[in-house]
Amino acid sequence: MTTIAVTGIGGLLGRGLLAALRTEAASLDIARIIGLDVRVPEALDPDLVTAVVADVRDADLAQHLAGVDVLVHLAFQMDPIRDLAEMRSINVDGTRNVMEAARSVGVRRVIYLSSVVAYGAHAGNDVPLTEASPLQGQPGFAYAEHKREVEDWLWDWQASGDGPALTVLRSAAVLGLGVENFLTRLLELPRLPLLPDPPPLQFVHVDDIVGAIVHALRNELDGAFNVASDGWLDFEQVSQLVGRGTIALDAAALRRLVDRAYRTGLGELEPAIVELFCHPWVVSNARLRATGWVPTRTNEEALLEAVLEHDRYVAVGRLRASRTSLRAIGATLALGLVVASVAALRRR
Repeated sequence: MTTIAVTGIGGLLGRGLLAALRTEAASLDIARIIGLDVRVPEALDPDLVTAVVADVRDADLAQHLAGVDVLVHLAFQMDPIRDLAEMRSINVDGTRNVMEAARSVGVRRVIYLSSVVAYGAHAGNDVPLTEASPLQGQPGFAYAEHKREVEDWLWDWQASGDGPALTVLRSAAVLGLGVENFLTRLLELPRLPLLPDPPPLQFVHVDDIVGAIVHALRNELDGAFNVASDGWLDFEQVSQLVGRGTIALDAAALRRLVDRAYRTGLGELEPAIVELFCHPWVVSNARLRATGWVPTRTNEEALLEAVLEHDRYVAVGRLRASRTSLRAIGATLALGLVVASVAALRRR
C-alpha cells in the first residue's frame, strides 16, 4: 500500500489531484493521502485524506512526511507579489526545505511540477523546445526565474546522494475552468495587444496536468517531461477565439506601458512578461506521449473554456468589473446626463 503526500492541496490543481487520487485509490494501491497547505480545503474524505496545515518553509516539515512513499510538490507562488524576497522564500527556499525533508524521512519518489517558463522566451529558442533544451529562465519575471533556479538546484541535489527518484513535469500555460493566472487576466483586457510578428502560443488543460501527475505516479517516470496540448496556436487563432479585438503596439511601447502600470501599482504583471509575447516558448510533448500519456483537450478547447468563463469580465490592471456592472454604470451615467440636460433646458 502506498502513502502519498501532496503540497499545495488548497489550490485548484491540488484539489483536482486529490479528487483524481481518490478515484484511482484502488488501482494505485493508495492507503493514505497527506495533504499539506497553509489553508486546507473543506469536505475532504477523512478515511483517505489527512489534512495538515503547514508552510513549506516550516522547520519541522519532516514530521508530516514520515511514512510517505511519494511526494507531489505543487505548492508555489505563481502570481507576482510586491515582496519579491518573500516570493523567493516560498518558491525556492520552500521547495528546498520540502525536498530535504522528503529525503530525511526516506520518501522514495518526488514528483515536482515545474513550468515551461523555466526555458524562457528567447529569440533563439527551438520551435518546439524539448527536454534537452537549456533552461534559461526569464530575467525580471520572478515566477520563471524561481522555476529555473529550483530545477538548477534540484537535479544536482538528486544526483548528490541516496534519495528520492525524481520526476519533473514542465507544464505549459494552464487554462480551463476555475483557472486564475496572468493569462486569464490578459483574456479580460478590453483589447489584446498585437505585437509585430507575435510568437505561437500553447496551453494545457488543468485536467491534463492532473492526468499527467497520476500517469507519472502510476508509471514511476524518471526525469523531465514537458506537459502540453499537441501543437500550438498562432496569434490570429488566439485572437479569434478570445473575440476581444486587438490594439497594435510595438514591444518597446508595451514594455513601457506595463512597466508604468507596475511601478504605479495599477498593474500586477512584471514588465518582463512582455517577452512571452515577443519570442517563442512552445514545447514538444513527444517524450511524455511516448510513455502512454495523451492530452484530452486541444489548445483551442483549453483556451475556449477559459474565454467563456472570463468573458463576463473586463479588467485593466488591478481594476476589474463585470460587463453587466459596466453596462449598468454606463446606463446610469447616460441617464444622469439626460436629467442634467433637461434641468439645464428648464432653467433657460
